Amino acid sequence: MSAFGFGRVVRAAFIVSAIATVAVAGPAEVAQIKPRQDKLRDMGGALKAIADEIKKGRIDWDNAAIPNAQTVKDRSGYLLGWFPKGSGPESHVKTYALPAVWAKPDEFTKLGKQLQADAAKLNQVVQAKDEAGLKAQVQVIGKTCKACHDTYRSPDYEKDNEE
Repeated sequence: MSAFGFGRVVRAAFIVSAIATVAVAGPAEVAQIKPRQDKLRDMGGALKAIADEIKKGRIDWDNAAIPNAQTVKDRSGYLLGWFPKGSGPESHVKTYALPAVWAKPDEFTKLGKQLQADAAKLNQVVQAKDEAGLKAQVQVIGKTCKACHDTYRSPDYEKDNEE
């Protein structure tokens, strides 16, 4: 094949690849990214608020722990639906979700389901106003969050969101 012919093949492959990416990353998938980020931030903020209550040494169950645990539980129930194919880096929208979310769906789903179970347990101990149970469950859920973040969230998140 001549150099001229090879260049055409490369350009054609690039165009087909670009079209395929656009087809996968449609408007619905792209529209999911910002709400997903907001909901995940809500969950993180709710967990931080609970941890702050523990650090204070006096937990405000009714105004802080209970509503924040409910937020974590509610949001976690939808987590696995927040990552449709096409809403990752291929969308060309700033996202901290790594390709591993879609490359390792079984492992990602396993962690998502673990978070749902952990969040339900967190909600239970908060409803019971069980301080020792709350302290233990916050550590458990923190480990689940970290396991997911270590594999499925870009380290750029920490750099971009330093306080």
